[in-house]
Amino acid sequence: MSASLAAGAVPASLAAETAVLGAILLDNRHYAQAAGCIEAADFSLDAHRRIFRRMGELLAQGAAVDMVTLSEEFERRGEVGAVGGLAYLASLTEGLPRRLSIDDYVRIVKDKSLLRLTAIESERLRDRACREESPAEILAEAGAAFRRISERNDDSGLELIGEYVRRSYPRIDAVLESNARLNGIASGFDRLDRLTAGFQPQELTILGARPSIGKTAIAANMAAAAVAAGKRVAFFSLEMPREALLDRLCCARAGIDLQQRRHGRLGEAQKRRFLEALGELMQAPLLIDDRPGQSAMAMEAKAAREKSRRGLDLVVIDYLQLVGGERRGYENREQVVSGISRAAKAMAKRLDLPVILLSQLNRELHKRPDKRPILSDLRESGSIEQDADLVLFLHREEYYNREDPALAGRAELLIAKSRNGPLGVVELTFDAATCRFECAAPWAG
Repeated sequence: MSASLAAGAVPASLAAETAVLGAILLDNRHYAQAAGCIEAADFSLDAHRRIFRRMGELLAQGAAVDMVTLSEEFERRGEVGAVGGLAYLASLTEGLPRRLSIDDYVRIVKDKSLLRLTAIESERLRDRACREESPAEILAEAGAAFRRISERNDDSGLELIGEYVRRSYPRIDAVLESNARLNGIASGFDRLDRLTAGFQPQELTILGARPSIGKTAIAANMAAAAVAAGKRVAFFSLEMPREALLDRLCCARAGIDLQQRRHGRLGEAQKRRFLEALGELMQAPLLIDDRPGQSAMAMEAKAAREKSRRGLDLVVIDYLQLVGGERRGYENREQVVSGISRAAKAMAKRLDLPVILLSQLNRELHKRPDKRPILSDLRESGSIEQDADLVLFLHREEYYNREDPALAGRAELLIAKSRNGPLGVVELTFDAATCRFECAAPWAG
């Protein structure tokens, strides 16, 4: 907390906080009532946060919460002084009636907590602004910070299934009435869409591959397929400048050799096809941001702004290991990467759209006879696998065995994890000249 906030009046109600804690001491059933709305972090005093946390731990162990058990727990942990002493614990129930409703007290604690968070975030952002840091970064962080605070004010939780159906029936009805083969966003690969039903809102897809296998190319193919279906796509290209990405998209769309285009060796017919592809892309709802080192927070803020203005259906981030992440003193690289993957999953949920996050794989697979990636190959963090709803691995055996002509142009998209569908292998062909992946054979269903 900043000095100016500490010196001023910090939003808090100690009376409401002590009333909640005292009520739980008098009747342990009040804990569940309080915990449904607030958590330890919502209390303004460290002593109150510790007391509420230890109450929950005792109840989770099946123990009663009273002066004896609570005092013994704090003595065992050496925290008696941190909570104001045993006399302070005893004072929590003073003046409280034996029967009381704590709803109003809980609401006050929650409201003060939200105000306090708002004040702290505002002060922190003000300090950054006074230091004349990047306005774009500050505004992006502000948007993400206040969305997080807003989420804490969301009282939604358990809901009767009947109420959910009544509220969501128009959407469910539209899915049932649709003759479409999938209800998510098409990937451009029929076989994959049949197995996954398309990229789904609120889901995080990890697309992993070793360098030079073609993960950017296949992600661009997927983005192009979504755009062709009328979806608005935000593509955050943290490695490749937008000119290079646009070149790839045009060449893939026009069926033109990328290297010939780069070296200016296109014939007249090829030039016409390239310009036609470029004209089509100019009308496409595809947004590209190639600013390097962006944080997940900054990208979420931009995507949220675009969704509120003109709508947005899909976010693609290329790639995880290039996403900027604030490294605290006690964190290693694995913890930073874990935070980025969690942020990407949170982005998908908050924005209610699919997020495709590309990721490099570690070098361990080079040591195996079978070079097909497995989940443990996800580089730097096991939490990437945990956060993902869908994990896809791109594999091209010809990259490791260039002498075998039978492998030329063959590729596989491995579904290594799927929360809501089967695992499987999608066979593809890859045209390296045009950076285009296609299904190896039409999927007949």
